[in-house]
Amino acid sequence: MSEQKIKTEFNCQNIAPIESLKKEISSSSLKFGVFANNGSGKTFISRMFRLTENSKEISLDEEGNSPTDKLITLGQTSGKFSFKITDKQNNVLEQFNINLNKQVVPTIPDTNYLFHVFNEDYVEDNLRSLDYDKDDEIDGFILGKVNIDLSDDEEILKKIEKEGSDLSTQIENEISKYIVDKIDGIQNIKRLSEYRDLLTPQKIIQSVDKKSYGITKSYNELVTDYNKIKSVPENLLDIEKIDSAEINLEYLKEISQNCKKEYSLSALADNFKRKIKEKQDFIEKGIDLIHKSKEDSICPFCEQELQQDALDLIDKYTAYINDVESTTIKLLKSYKSAVENTIEKIENIKTDNIKRINTFNTYKNKYIPSSSDIELKELQISNLISELKKVITSIEMKLTNISSTVEIPDEILESIEKYETILNGEIESNNKKIDAINIKKNSISNENKLIRKQICKRTVDDLLAEHKTNIKSLEKSRTDFRKLKAEIEKKKEQEKVSKKKKVASTIKTVLNYFFADKYTLDEDSFRLTFNTNVLQKKQAKDILSAGEKNIVAFAYYIGDTHLKVNSEDDYKKLFFVIDDPISSMDFSHVYTLCGVVRDIKKIIDKLDRERLMIFTHNNDFMRILSSNNIVDKKLLLANGELSDFNNNLTVPYITHLLDIYRIARKGEIPTHTTANSIRHILETLTKFESIELHRDSLAEYIKLNIPDDTKSYTLIQDLSHGGWRTEQAPITNQDYKEVCEIIIKHIEKKFNGQIVYCEDTCK
Repeated sequence: MSEQKIKTEFNCQNIAPIESLKKEISSSSLKFGVFANNGSGKTFISRMFRLTENSKEISLDEEGNSPTDKLITLGQTSGKFSFKITDKQNNVLEQFNINLNKQVVPTIPDTNYLFHVFNEDYVEDNLRSLDYDKDDEIDGFILGKVNIDLSDDEEILKKIEKEGSDLSTQIENEISKYIVDKIDGIQNIKRLSEYRDLLTPQKIIQSVDKKSYGITKSYNELVTDYNKIKSVPENLLDIEKIDSAEINLEYLKEISQNCKKEYSLSALADNFKRKIKEKQDFIEKGIDLIHKSKEDSICPFCEQELQQDALDLIDKYTAYINDVESTTIKLLKSYKSAVENTIEKIENIKTDNIKRINTFNTYKNKYIPSSSDIELKELQISNLISELKKVITSIEMKLTNISSTVEIPDEILESIEKYETILNGEIESNNKKIDAINIKKNSISNENKLIRKQICKRTVDDLLAEHKTNIKSLEKSRTDFRKLKAEIEKKKEQEKVSKKKKVASTIKTVLNYFFADKYTLDEDSFRLTFNTNVLQKKQAKDILSAGEKNIVAFAYYIGDTHLKVNSEDDYKKLFFVIDDPISSMDFSHVYTLCGVVRDIKKIIDKLDRERLMIFTHNNDFMRILSSNNIVDKKLLLANGELSDFNNNLTVPYITHLLDIYRIARKGEIPTHTTANSIRHILETLTKFESIELHRDSLAEYIKLNIPDDTKSYTLIQDLSHGGWRTEQAPITNQDYKEVCEIIIKHIEKKFNGQIVYCEDTCK
């Protein structure tokens, strides 16, 4: 059965750019991240939640207009916003409706949750209008729970502490004794970092949940291996490598070609040739001796004069020996002898390999235990020798009749080459293993150290296996102690806590996340301090940078959480709505802000669970929130629709490009985010071409690439950072359109595919 989900329902009708949005969201928790495109209406949604905070402050102005009129879609006279949450057991936890009508003060319903909203309106009302000084007019207390007798709890705490201490002493003594008895006697083992870092009682206890080191050999087997290594003789010879097989393939091709040739036969009678063939070597040597003697007519053996018949016979012998048939037979016999020698060498290689196997096995079993699982292969030569013997058979067939054609198929030569390659591969593999064991033998100290390290790790695994139950009990005892102690401390807190004190403490905590001691809050004056110096009234606005102002605003917002509650139980009702909190921040501060949101339960220590909805148009901020599980449900607000956010979305460059394309080519009306879109596009192009990005490089890029443009730089520098300058004439919608068209034409010229994509998307 699938897990039940929390259901959250949004319904927006004619709320600024959102004409009609109705969405039911299923989630495991109430931690939402909403990525919103330019002009999508995210700020207006945050303002609807903020109405639940400031219902008493809403009134008509002198002209009869309501502050909520600006929240209604242009051209409409009314709007509606409703919000509903149903828990996993189908209980309705929150449900409210806000109806807006032009020039009418809306009725703001009571809500079950206490919505706490951070957006531009919060900054304007609480900081900018006060020159970034913190309002110190904070009265009231947060009511705690009734004090109770803590004597029973403290008695239990002492008992847990005593039992934990006794169990800890027992475990540490047993571990220490094991190490002294079984490990400390191994020579030089205490020098190892593994001994120092792993084999202490405290480290063993801390490692109770760690993964096993996976040493397969037991402690006794490792000690046996250690003793083997110590017994290696000083002058133990290296194992010799095995010679590779060398077969002359070109020579075999020559044999094949000559076996195909049809050689002419001698004219002598066959019975005469047969007799010569039987004794050809003997006859050749004899003829050679006769020719070398001083008198050719004298036999060098019997020293008798050779008669004419004998001389004629010798002439016949000589003629045959010099004949093609004789030389061919001699060549073929040399071929046969060469192939037979090759077979003999291969068989000798196999014999040598067997000897190496025997020596290798002796070394690994007697001296080098880390190689015990390594085996040298026996060489497979039968197929290779079989193919070589086929060549010999072909030569023998040719010898019986040199005038015939004897084919040695190409497949035989190819097989010989293949089997030679396989054989040499096996030899090379064996030789690598021989090299490896020789290296270990010649650096036996490293092998010795390896075994000692394995002994240390095996000891950790053995000790954890033996003491895991007790260590787990000790761990639980310590957890119970810390938990009960914290509960007692909480109960000892004052029944009534000053809101002002809690606000100040929380602001200081958040500021410390970002600035350490650079900026903090003076609890007496409620003013910022810079490097321990308390700032004068209105001085903060001049000292803080734009990014620092937003950080301070966010710190004040978190501190103001305590103003939402009147009792500890109220903390259980808090729901944070945060709209784009990272404007103008350095990216390192974006990470810090994410850390503050992640630690919100630590910072506001009375929270029992986080409920938050974070809106942003910054893709990197959304990525950090998602990848670090700060939000559970990721959503996309675009074109009046709320859908699941795709974590694989790239940087929002193309979204910004689509926005200004629609303004330039589709007649859409610019919004307050258009300047940001233009800036983002130009900064992306600048960074793409020159990497380093700063104000001068952006201006230089515009100067070099859009030389006739006189508005873009001023526009993006001013509007993307907050508003008009009084000395500047307002930029009209037509000005916006012209600037957007300039940018689109520039991209169309350099990267036309991007504009084609926009055209296809906007059809």
